[in-house]
Amino acid sequence: MRIRQGNRQDDEILARHHIALWKSYGIQPEQMRADALAIILDFIEVGRRERSLATFLACDDDDRVIGSASSQLHRVPYPEVMLPSVRRFGYVWSVFVEPAYRRQGIARQLMEHALAHLRAIGCTTAVLHSSDAGEALYQQLGFRVVKEMRMGLNEPPPGPAELPPGPVLGMPPSG
Repeated sequence: MRIRQGNRQDDEILARHHIALWKSYGIQPEQMRADALAIILDFIEVGRRERSLATFLACDDDDRVIGSASSQLHRVPYPEVMLPSVRRFGYVWSVFVEPAYRRQGIARQLMEHALAHLRAIGCTTAVLHSSDAGEALYQQLGFRVVKEMRMGLNEPPPGPAELPPGPVLGMPPSG
């Protein structure tokens, strides 16, 4: 098994791996856009052009691609005011290994290449979103779980019994 850097000829494999990753999370085909492949291919192209995207492929002894990962500069969703030497985020996405090849250290090797790329382009911090299955590996590599809060906007708000205890809005805390 070897890891090699991907190129434009590999983009469709990367896109198919990204779709397979979503399916492994339980996403059904009817929940995905019909043009998902084109969206991913465009994302890869823009990433190469604007975000220093690099892709990495794990190949078996017959040179079949059995895994992939991508890393690039991360565009934060707020104005970035810090100097890049202080804080420059990189993002690792779509770490995927074919099911028959899992638990053999392939994801670790892909991650090591993805992280080396982020270091090479001057990133000070690596970010990723982990599946439950990948969390232990990422923690072994030095990632830590940080707080991110989410709220489903298409769901009814929690009822009073479901709200966490705290002050009533507009009222000073008692005591």
